[in-house]
Amino acid sequence: MAVLKKAIEALDPAPDKKKEITLALNLLFELAEQKKLLQEEWLKNYLRTAGTPENPTIPITNTIAWHNETRAYVKNDASKLVSEIANAVKKFVAGGSDNIINGISELMSGAITAILGAGTGSVSEMHSYYIIVEGFSIIRIDLTAWQRHIEAEGITKQIENAMTFSAVKSSVDVNKITFNTFLQAYNAQLMKMKIPESEIKKYIIEAKEVFELLREKNKHLSFDSNNAASLNDINIAMPGSIDFI
Repeated sequence: MAVLKKAIEALDPAPDKKKEITLALNLLFELAEQKKLLQEEWLKNYLRTAGTPENPTIPITNTIAWHNETRAYVKNDASKLVSEIANAVKKFVAGGSDNIINGISELMSGAITAILGAGTGSVSEMHSYYIIVEGFSIIRIDLTAWQRHIEAEGITKQIENAMTFSAVKSSVDVNKITFNTFLQAYNAQLMKMKIPESEIKKYIIEAKEVFELLREKNKHLSFDSNNAASLNDINIAMPGSIDFI
């Protein structure tokens, strides 16, 4: 919120345009804030149905952390914004391989770049999710972003786009999927991250060890074989893909 307000305050329009521009920016700011709230609700509903045939993504047990921001930026600052967002989301990850974390950051940067590349006068929105072995846990990161190009005369030299994004970190529910189903998704993500083939096996073994450790730790919980079977019968939605919503 503060970032967008500072951008608005930095404007220095002609006196006869000041009221008009301020109103337009206030309306845009309110729209972005409302969109941020809608993103949160969408993510909550989406994560609640994860691991079902209707939403064949990797299931979770619960959410751990949230991060969201509203930004205003000019075209020349877009690359800087991409880096800032990716770095903000990277702070979610407390441990894990640097190669994996950097690879996730690259995928996130690509997703944000895709939405920022939308044409003049357009509104666009995207969602993507990622899987990370974080120490002795397996987590899922979901990212949604929305952007609106500003065409109001008198402000485009300083503010060209408004954007809001939300990210949520969740723990993966290993009791609702088989390792083979998990591996199907995780291996596809490793390939997208362009991890060298010589290292992929190492990361898969690491993931299997943590997966089985979590299963053992939660052995008092029953394995949901029916749900796991239903997921095996459908194509799992691969992490790292960009879905425009």
